[in-house]
Amino acid sequence: MLIIFYDGACPLCAKEMQSLKRHDVNNRICLEDVHQSDFEKRFPNIRIEQALSILHGQYNGELLYGLDVTYRAWSLVGKKWRVAWLRWPVIRYFADKAYLFFAKHRMKISSLFTSKRCDNDTCSR
Repeated sequence: MLIIFYDGACPLCAKEMQSLKRHDVNNRICLEDVHQSDFEKRFPNIRIEQALSILHGQYNGELLYGLDVTYRAWSLVGKKWRVAWLRWPVIRYFADKAYLFFAKHRMKISSLFTSKRCDNDTCSR
């Protein structure tokens, strides 16, 4: 099973997780919002600050980060073709840089693409 530790306060992130979960007919993915009140108690090995800077996942005890989490998740639900190209050798470098940019600015980017408006890492409708 893949556990994904994601930012539930980010509208685009939450939407992606909902989409992913809809395709997860075999329940291979567990979603954990890092903002849950008991998160640190249940997952003491995951630092919330770090998980907010780059997507974290855990698969068979191994920690995965960023687009490696995304690739593993979509692979597990049979939709690897959606993201496989992001892991191709030449593209991987640039995709990882673009992902880090997105992760850093996800709230502002979310406000451009959703009905929620986000400022200073908080969102409202």
